[in-house]
Amino acid sequence: MSTTPFEQLFPSLPRIDREWQARKARLMAMTAAQRVAAMRAGELSYRELCHWAAARPNEVPIVSTGSGLGGGEFEFIASFMPEIAESRGPVQPPLTLDAAAIKRGERIRAKARAHRPRATAHPVTADVGR
Repeated sequence: MSTTPFEQLFPSLPRIDREWQARKARLMAMTAAQRVAAMRAGELSYRELCHWAAARPNEVPIVSTGSGLGGGEFEFIASFMPEIAESRGPVQPPLTLDAAAIKRGERIRAKARAHRPRATAHPVTADVGR
């Protein structure tokens, strides 16, 4: 029997980062309000913030970046944008669309799909006798 650690025998295999797994579990054990408070207090790492945004995007505060219908940007990302970080006034909430605007967008997308050229599938033929 070998006493060589597994990691030395198989260095190319991915390793489980037990510390990161524990940090993710602690983060997800918090309530949404606790995560927002921790984010604003600077207690969460960028990696934790990205994990939170990927796991529960509806909980992360969004601010308007003034770029139109995009809805805004996650607050922790927008805080690095000069136009947000240097603003003197309160941060505005993202633009919300009313039902008429949503229906108008759906009609525009449907019209664009109808005019898009369709890809034709070519049958696969076997090269017999070559």
